[in-house]
Amino acid sequence: MLILTHTRLLDRYLEGKVRGGDYLDLFIYNICPDLLPLHKGITAWETHGISRFAPLPHEHRKNAFVQFHLMVDDLSHHGTIPVEPIREFNPDSQGYTYLKGKPLVAPIQDIYEYQGAPIPHAQAAYRSHMAIEMTFDLAMHDAEGEEGERMIALICDAMRFTVTEKLAEFSADIAWLYGLSPATVAETMEAGAAFYNPERIRRFMTLEGRVQLFAGKFGISREDDRALDMLTEVMKRGMELVRDYDDFMAPALAAIRGAGFDPRY
Repeated sequence: MLILTHTRLLDRYLEGKVRGGDYLDLFIYNICPDLLPLHKGITAWETHGISRFAPLPHEHRKNAFVQFHLMVDDLSHHGTIPVEPIREFNPDSQGYTYLKGKPLVAPIQDIYEYQGAPIPHAQAAYRSHMAIEMTFDLAMHDAEGEEGERMIALICDAMRFTVTEKLAEFSADIAWLYGLSPATVAETMEAGAAFYNPERIRRFMTLEGRVQLFAGKFGISREDDRALDMLTEVMKRGMELVRDYDDFMAPALAAIRGAGFDPRY
């Protein structure tokens, strides 16, 4: 799932009680598996490949919120929270985003066929789940109105607070968890913080913004109006498929609690 969805899920878990003060950094622990790969020496495979259930010493207890992120991704991608990380890609996964993305697989293949660069089913299945993640974020933001806007402000405030007030603690925690140097974590956070402002995030919180984001990430020509029109239809279909987004949110939180998640922050 994308960052806004992860933020909303954690906010729901915390029952909206942590939107300021000393625990605002929990939201950045929660999204750091997606932040750290901004560093050229760190991959998403590495940040998502650690145990969701490894015990944490008291001094590193906030790392539980990294595990929270990974549990959400497991439910989204696989439909379960496995004891050991699943490392094999399964295009026929029973996770929410893959099941929801099935109607998009053929239309996505059609785009690449039209461009003269056909892709196999497995590749299209992966890209269909990404389309669902992008439209899920957008559908949730649009449906929640002022609350969606508050989530944008929350994640920006959390990033600013973490980098200015908690960077040494955060870097030491994350370095311990991933076997990195604190300096590498701090450098990545400081570089990434520039992306976290409301104006920039809002540019991508539109259908057109999501179309452009997907096209740029997955090699669809931004100069080909027909290809972009086809992609726009895929994204519109994705929006319809995830209108019931709370059918994922509520069960995901229940599953995480049921797995024994207990951060004791």
